Amino acid sequence: MDKSGYTITVSDNSSDVVTLRIEGEVCFSNVELLYKEISGSTSKLSGKTFHFDLENVARFDSSGTALLSRLARDFQDKESELHITAASDTVREVLALTDFTHLRQHPEKPPHRHVHLFEIIGEDFIGSMEDFGQLLRYIGRVFLALTWSLKNPFRVRWGEVIGLIHRTGSQALPIVALMSALVGMVTAFSSAVQLRQFGANIFIANLVGIGMTRELGPLMAAILLAGRSGSAFAAEIGTMKISDELDALTVMGIPPLHYLIVPRLLAMMIVMPLLALFADVFGITGGMLISIFSLNLTPIAFLHQLQQAIGLWDVFSGVLKSLFFGILVAAVGCYRGMSTSGGALGVGKSTTSSVVSSIFLIVVADSTFVIIFHYLGVG
Repeated sequence: MDKSGYTITVSDNSSDVVTLRIEGEVCFSNVELLYKEISGSTSKLSGKTFHFDLENVARFDSSGTALLSRLARDFQDKESELHITAASDTVREVLALTDFTHLRQHPEKPPHRHVHLFEIIGEDFIGSMEDFGQLLRYIGRVFLALTWSLKNPFRVRWGEVIGLIHRTGSQALPIVALMSALVGMVTAFSSAVQLRQFGANIFIANLVGIGMTRELGPLMAAILLAGRSGSAFAAEIGTMKISDELDALTVMGIPPLHYLIVPRLLAMMIVMPLLALFADVFGITGGMLISIFSLNLTPIAFLHQLQQAIGLWDVFSGVLKSLFFGILVAAVGCYRGMSTSGGALGVGKSTTSSVVSSIFLIVVADSTFVIIFHYLGVG
């Protein structure tokens, strides 16, 4: 017996039967080496019957069963057969725990199924409609839960709401300030090139002010919170879903909608308008800095023109949009978390889906508001 812990004896009587006698150990540490040695010894022997003598095998584990199954399939490809003619008690006990007859067979390949393009489109359409129906039911349940909570404010978990305001609002201030200032600076810098040609430098205040208060400020705040807080909601609730914590709340008589989703909705409804105003201030500040250094405007001239350019409705319309954006971000994040399935992979899918869906719905909602304000004559 060598250092590998086994010995192999191959007896070929030039007939249709080849005997392989294995002695020693067949275990995880040497099974790969054993497979290579047996395959090399029998590679040129096709169309024969192989008899395995395992009577002197002292140690045999589940990897030995895998070895015999793999060899049986290899011999089957060469129109050969594998039979175990003798086995020790250890080998019999391990083989008795598995369906060796089934393992030695090649797995059946599923028949190729041609899928038509219209079938794919139909399946996607049906799946989308089912998802849309679930979303509508979810929206109705959330609306009822939110209405009940507003009618019964003392039953709301305001401590959780305050904590969520800190997480979604206070901790988001630095990134919102930075991104809004950069967007304001880029907007002003891109416009300065054109305005300078016409001597209309002063109107950069109109462009930055109206652009930030009506559109860019609320959009930047909403998109950042969709990626930061909406995804967190989906991951948190999704993890609770796959760990059966939501079922535990239901069993204890605590509705998950009231316990988890309502505080997050209220927190986002409070935080998003404030962050939109915060984004407006820093975006306009960034645009003012560019106008001072690129267009030689004074801060007083910029602020005076800004005061004439934007009105109360410009700021209010952005705040109104941001309120609905906050509801969308929280509702979509919680919905994706509640519909999570499939373990850790499902949590990742829900998180990604919540961000994509939130941003898409934010853009759609913003476009809808623009159209409505236009036809109302206030946009």
